Amino acid sequence: MSGVSVEDIQEEFADLDLDITDGDVLLKIKELCDFYNIDANKISCEYFSYNTKSKLHTGKPPTLDSLVSFESEKLKHLRGPRRPLDPIEGVENLPDCPELGTPTRLTAAGAGKRNITPDGQINKRFVNAIGSPSLTPQSSPSLNSSQVTLKYSDRSNKGETVLAHSKDAPGDWTPSNDPAEISLKALTLTSPYRFMYERLRERAAVLDETICRLGDIITEKYDLGEPMDTRLTQVEPQVALGRICCDSEGHLNSNSVVLQGSMDATGGHSIHLDLSKLDSYSLFPGQIVGVECTNPNGSKLLVSKLYSELPTPSPVPVEKDQCTEIYTACGPYTLNDSDNYQPLLDLLDIVQETRPHLLILVGPFVDSRNKVIDAHTDSYHQIFETMLKQIYSALEETRTEVLLVPSQRDLHENFVYPQPPYSLGEPSPWGSKIRSVSDPGVFSVNGVNIGVTSSDILFHLGREEISFPPRAGDRLSRLVSHLLSQRSYYPLYPPSLEQNIDFEHQEKHGLLQEPPHLLLLPSDLVYFIRDVEGCTVLNPGRITKGSAPGTYSKLLVQVQQGKLSFTAEIVRI
Repeated sequence: MSGVSVEDIQEEFADLDLDITDGDVLLKIKELCDFYNIDANKISCEYFSYNTKSKLHTGKPPTLDSLVSFESEKLKHLRGPRRPLDPIEGVENLPDCPELGTPTRLTAAGAGKRNITPDGQINKRFVNAIGSPSLTPQSSPSLNSSQVTLKYSDRSNKGETVLAHSKDAPGDWTPSNDPAEISLKALTLTSPYRFMYERLRERAAVLDETICRLGDIITEKYDLGEPMDTRLTQVEPQVALGRICCDSEGHLNSNSVVLQGSMDATGGHSIHLDLSKLDSYSLFPGQIVGVECTNPNGSKLLVSKLYSELPTPSPVPVEKDQCTEIYTACGPYTLNDSDNYQPLLDLLDIVQETRPHLLILVGPFVDSRNKVIDAHTDSYHQIFETMLKQIYSALEETRTEVLLVPSQRDLHENFVYPQPPYSLGEPSPWGSKIRSVSDPGVFSVNGVNIGVTSSDILFHLGREEISFPPRAGDRLSRLVSHLLSQRSYYPLYPPSLEQNIDFEHQEKHGLLQEPPHLLLLPSDLVYFIRDVEGCTVLNPGRITKGSAPGTYSKLLVQVQQGKLSFTAEIVRI
């Protein structure tokens, strides 16, 4: 396939934490791409799937030897009479960028052809991430548990700091002696609710209200006036408001972008967008935007200007001087082919020794992707309670408070988003030592607002986003900015098939009404720390990555004379 470069291949594999430094391996992968007529995105997906199921290669970058078995197992079935992709449907319009994939501009040679939305690619959201267990059940859990535990315990880089943020910042960073004051913010979900009773009419009303609500913010910021009715032809430039959609079931690309208007302005009318005159754009399905455009023949809006950046309010100031120490980790807390939660115990040993103010543990605890758990004699909830007992007994005599965040991958909890807090019992046997917040949740620690969601929105959003020009700017920061701009913890629509959303409750409990000071976004993407629009954003990674150890984060939050600062480290378990 023309257009596939070793740089593209290297960056696509790096997205999945597989760093390829061997030039011969890169050239071999390029050779496979050319021979099987596939792009860098697809071969990284295929190898990702192969890699997570291979005991010999899990978590390791490809080698020349592993590529031989990979080709035999995954690529042979692709060989056959295959129609070459037309230039306009080829790699130029497929996801292709450092974090997950972004299309490039249409080439002049293909500008006259009709684009077909590519829908034959393997989707990374259906591939078991390295940080998530495999779906393959094990025949001998006890044997595998001992083998994996031995492999885990033999790791040589535990305690290594892999990423630091503002490590040498000036000031006194000694943690305060006072205990942390933790409180839930308004509108945070606090109790279970009935789900799977949502009617299509109610969902449609919520989606339409989102267009109206964010459309009003766009109109006010840019002083746009009344939006145009896209059902009517218009030869003079006017502004239309609506939701970005895709014209088919495939991935969004520059020729499949549709704008759906509100019921008030357009009666819910949808119309294609011509983006060829734009110098830059970043779009994803579900995004609410404004476009300055003409509609000369009623079939397509010719866009001359895009209004996609909604104003983000500044986080509320913090008055109390303090220095708070927070540790954060994201599950699964067992290796993917084991029911042994040694990684959790190792983390608790570290916390027991350092005694931070707060430990935030994000699910899953009883992971739906770990089929070894099915062979366990205890129920799912009993397994969860056993882990809670371990947490409580390790930290009972320390000042550290524990805050749990549920995950839709938890087998013992309801599969719905927004997700209620974990059921800890009434009254809770853990007292105030262990508490739970919903997903998504917003809480305050000594006046510092922290938002968190266990849904992998960055992975889902990055898979669907398109951007031009390609590889422009920091992609991770751009993905985060979409959440802040759209004022939602999950702005993607339609959502990933991994995400079961109750839209009425999302409207009540899943919006980012105001940006928090700290936003925790655990993801299968590589760990990172970013400052985005006045908000510090952290992905600590997962504490286990398949059958290998992962990472967690240490965070210091300092407030001095009203100025808020963060230092952070991401550390190997």
